[in-house]
Amino acid sequence: MSLLLSAAQLLARRRVATGPLEPLASGLQRELAPLLALHPEVPREKALLSRAGGRCDRDGTLLAYDPFDARHRCPVCGREVTGEVHDRFRLYWHQLWLAERVVHAALLGVVRDDPDARALAVFLLGQYADRYLEYPNRDNVLGPSRPFFSTYLESVWLLQVMIALDLLEAGAPSADVQALGGRVRDQVVTPSADLIASFDEGMSNRQVWNDAALAAAGVMLDRPAFFDRAVHGPSGIERHLTTGLLADGSWYEGENYHLFAHRGLWYGITVAEMQGYELPMELAFRFREGFASPFRTLLPDLTYPSRRDSQYAVSVRQPRFAESCELGLARSDDDRLVGMLARLYDPGVPRGETGRRSSSADVERNLSPTGLTRADLSWRALLFARATLPPLEPWPLVSELLPAQGFGVLRRDAGRLYAALDYGRSGGGHGHPDRLNVIFSDGDARWFDDPGTGSYVDRSLHWYRSTLAHTAPLVDRRSQRAVDGGLLEFAAAGDDRRVSAEAELAPGLTVRRGIALVDDCLVDVLEWESEDEHEIALPLHGVDLVGADGTPLERRPAQLDGGHGLEDGFDFLERTARIEAAGTVVHLRSVDSLATLHGWLRADTGAAWWSALAPDVPSRAGTVPMLLAAMRARRGRFIGVWSSRDTVADVAFEPAAVVIAWRDGRRTRQSLTMPDSVPHEARTPPPATSRTPHYPLPAAFSLGEPHYRRSEESWRDAGSPRAEVRIAMAAGRELTVEVTVPDSARRFVPIDAENALDNEPAAINGDGVQLYVAIDGQRAGWLLVPDPRSADVAMRPIDGWRGDIELHASWRPTNGGYTLAVRIRLPANRHELGLDVIVNEIGPVRDRRRGQLVLSGAAGEFVYLRGDRHDAERLLHFALPDV
Repeated sequence: MSLLLSAAQLLARRRVATGPLEPLASGLQRELAPLLALHPEVPREKALLSRAGGRCDRDGTLLAYDPFDARHRCPVCGREVTGEVHDRFRLYWHQLWLAERVVHAALLGVVRDDPDARALAVFLLGQYADRYLEYPNRDNVLGPSRPFFSTYLESVWLLQVMIALDLLEAGAPSADVQALGGRVRDQVVTPSADLIASFDEGMSNRQVWNDAALAAAGVMLDRPAFFDRAVHGPSGIERHLTTGLLADGSWYEGENYHLFAHRGLWYGITVAEMQGYELPMELAFRFREGFASPFRTLLPDLTYPSRRDSQYAVSVRQPRFAESCELGLARSDDDRLVGMLARLYDPGVPRGETGRRSSSADVERNLSPTGLTRADLSWRALLFARATLPPLEPWPLVSELLPAQGFGVLRRDAGRLYAALDYGRSGGGHGHPDRLNVIFSDGDARWFDDPGTGSYVDRSLHWYRSTLAHTAPLVDRRSQRAVDGGLLEFAAAGDDRRVSAEAELAPGLTVRRGIALVDDCLVDVLEWESEDEHEIALPLHGVDLVGADGTPLERRPAQLDGGHGLEDGFDFLERTARIEAAGTVVHLRSVDSLATLHGWLRADTGAAWWSALAPDVPSRAGTVPMLLAAMRARRGRFIGVWSSRDTVADVAFEPAAVVIAWRDGRRTRQSLTMPDSVPHEARTPPPATSRTPHYPLPAAFSLGEPHYRRSEESWRDAGSPRAEVRIAMAAGRELTVEVTVPDSARRFVPIDAENALDNEPAAINGDGVQLYVAIDGQRAGWLLVPDPRSADVAMRPIDGWRGDIELHASWRPTNGGYTLAVRIRLPANRHELGLDVIVNEIGPVRDRRRGQLVLSGAAGEFVYLRGDRHDAERLLHFALPDV
């Protein structure tokens, strides 16, 4: 049995490790040397995710991780911080780092016949066998886990453990290794695999890692059901290759998640191939394309666009990206990968810290760019990379279209001038509401940028997930609904560099956007049409509105009202003001540390202009100037011309074209016309419709197992929690909702308590009720928490559910539980009611809630990452009687 290589193949790699890749093997051995004498202890405590843990309290930067120095230091400001939350967050990195060193020790023990390295691997695996079941499986953030707080981290960790054991058994099957194998299988692999199998994340990139771990565990434990599920199951590797990895080889959630998911796919497919599995031809093509696709959209400074939940400005000049090229070349010839390696292995690039010494398995930490060689790669390259590479020649950076992803890149000047239109896939759970977003960059100067995302557990996450944070059209001052766009045209031949697309950003509202690179400037057209009147606004970050002489126009402080949903973004704006701009054409200017951007923008009927300070990109604290140009109409158009090199003297706008007057005397006429239709297959399919049943009043419901939304514990393991819900009409058109929880710890978290764990309301992690009500278009929601000192109930409106509906609530303790009663005054002449009730329950000795009872049903669902959010489509509907 072997997971990644046969015993014969492993033996053959010895010649590579002592020959062409000897510098790589020697480097790994030098980094392992301190552990050979130290024989470190495996941590005894479970890792913890919290808002403060692992981050500098001044600038939010991730604290440095040094495996041999447990101090917590900020790499930016140099401060050292202390505290349990930092200690326990560090365990996240340290457990993964240690597991990866077990693989290093096992591999070097085999390919270099090093008995000390082999002994270290045996020692650490023995410690894991002794301690794994001592870690508590509770208070997790995203799926059950013992050493960590999320299932996918356990999957990454378990893969390292299994690969290390497999290497030892394949290369050195001594008596001590054989005895160890039984202990590790029984005390680590079996319980961990069972735990991973209990949590399925569907099409999330994280599920790819769960699949890879289950496939390997199925082989190691001789459990074919695990292997079959991981490869062929509803959310298995084949399904991810079919649905998650798109036809152009890109992952549907964007570059950052592509790289993480594709690496997980590599593990899973490699394990499956060792069992004789052969990918279908189309899926094999997608997988091979996946090695090259993330490099096709690189910005001029060789960083990835910070699309969706990506970290900001991640440089490709890091070892794991070079290794992705190497692993791709090990499978097939691809000149694009050879060309990228030519850039990554360029000897003229200064060397810095590669991070390999402190790398944490496959959960990456992004570092500053550095020059690289093959000696900087990981153990995977030592096992799989070609012994020698073909001649390296840089691949040219040209315009690219990823049609399945829905991302068009225009490049000029050997790739230094870059513009992109992000129009297609909305991106699933990691997507942002930024369809028809524009990115513009000139060399190292980043003008219209995608900010990506900062910390998942900080409030700022909600800003970066707003339309307002992007250079994307904002409809009626609320973030866009989740929708896919469709391509209209793409041209990249000769001097014709343009791309346009459209999306239905509201029912019946079609918005089109087209961009073109004309010489060294960007032409941008945003237009819309609808039967109803809408306000379309265009956020512009880092620019200012100026007069003909270049001085900023006067502004008056004024409230900028907009949506107050959790991720509408307006609550993050500061120093909002109104700008009076005469005429339909305005001048704009942005000053970067490297250059100045000049802009001309025309609004068909004149725009209302606002200014504000908005949060900067996640890697920089503070704020930046932002403009918002808004126009309300059934149809309209914004036209922008942006010169990044000060080569444009003036711009004239015609009905169907823009005329650019260059400083050298030339004049260029650029058409503004876009095609009218989009291929139907590129559109978002309409939601399925069904007739919603209406319940009569009064109504009574008993909530039990079919209504339970679980965490680590099933409904039965949690003690079979129950609740009773009664809904009725009282005199005077008053609705009453009574919730009785017969068995409750009554651990009520104060409604205004600060949440030290994440960016959700702290009270969701105690006992209490979430109530959602919709009445003929009006909707409201509350988090309701009893006050232990009285009969009062503290109430907090839920973001996105802040309708004008009056509510009164009280509570009383019962023998072992509590009853919470709500009275809602209904407006007159209303005949239909939508309602849902969610009962939070925490149980004893936990920090995060154990589960929820959901009136509308929750069979098979998990409570992780839900906060107090709820889909309006899930509300139960009740027919109100006439009064």
